[in-house]
Amino acid sequence: MNTTDAPGIPGPVLAPVLALMPRTAADRLLRITPLVDRAGLRIEGELDYATLPALTRALASMGGGSFSVDLSGLAFVDVAGLRALVTAAAALPIGHVLTLRSVPRHARRLLNLTGWHKTLGLRMYAPLPPWPDPPDDAHESPARWMPPAS
Repeated sequence: MNTTDAPGIPGPVLAPVLALMPRTAADRLLRITPLVDRAGLRIEGELDYATLPALTRALASMGGGSFSVDLSGLAFVDVAGLRALVTAAAALPIGHVLTLRSVPRHARRLLNLTGWHKTLGLRMYAPLPPWPDPPDDAHESPARWMPPAS
């Protein structure tokens, strides 16, 4: 598909979407889609040396402002994949950040072991787990109800 295959959609609007589409068999192991609620990308699948070209194309399409990368669907990541994310964060202008969201435990561990979690321009964000619903009688005695310790 090229920009002329989508009538009514201007080329500059369609180009970033086309840049994210799989081009090789390795790209099919990794799915990268734009986030709908903020500037950023969602990464699913396996991120390694073989799928790195798809990630670097997607990161380059984000421009030079702050953006998020949701890693909740990441099944595997190697050091090359993390290095690409860290390099993209370090290349951002001062005052802009790449926020990694829902970083899997194995990726957090690699980032901490390498010291890359301290990279200027990189921020890791993990949402707090949801609190359980209070019991039905909690409204009668709210001081008795406390969420379980984690």
